[in-house]
Amino acid sequence: MKEMRLSSAYVVAGMSVLIAMQVVLGSFLSIQFLITKITFSFIVTAIMARLFPPRLTAAATTMSSLIGMLLFPKFSFFFGFLITAGLTGYTFGKLFYQNPVALWRILLASFIVTMGWNLLLNSLWLHIMYGMTWNVLFATRIPQELISFVIYSVLITVIFRVFPFDRFMTK
Repeated sequence: MKEMRLSSAYVVAGMSVLIAMQVVLGSFLSIQFLITKITFSFIVTAIMARLFPPRLTAAATTMSSLIGMLLFPKFSFFFGFLITAGLTGYTFGKLFYQNPVALWRILLASFIVTMGWNLLLNSLWLHIMYGMTWNVLFATRIPQELISFVIYSVLITVIFRVFPFDRFMTK
């Protein structure tokens, strides 16, 4: 596939809609607890990563996270969560952009994001913010992230198999 120009109207319009969807899913259609947040905005991140380059996806996920935190704050702002959002977008982008849909890519991306970024990095951010002990953080977050890994893998697989991404990609 031919590389698309990042200044095209397609990119600006597409990213704007996806960022708005991500803010809505991450802010309004989410459940927020002290040490965990349940949201389905990862679906939009996976769609972004399939359509746009990794750095653009990382920038958009970071921007949507920042917009969501500023417009609809549910907890205190911490810069580390923006790093996690950017790394999530970049990881999905590296594995999904202009690559054939393969189960191993979906599983690898889901594993890196849930166990690496969400479990390890977000636990570090929560430890820095609230001074919580690692035992408490991991005892509550490991089961959640194991379930999240399965949900991420299944939903991303379904979305990639059902949605006709080839129509939206430049050739």
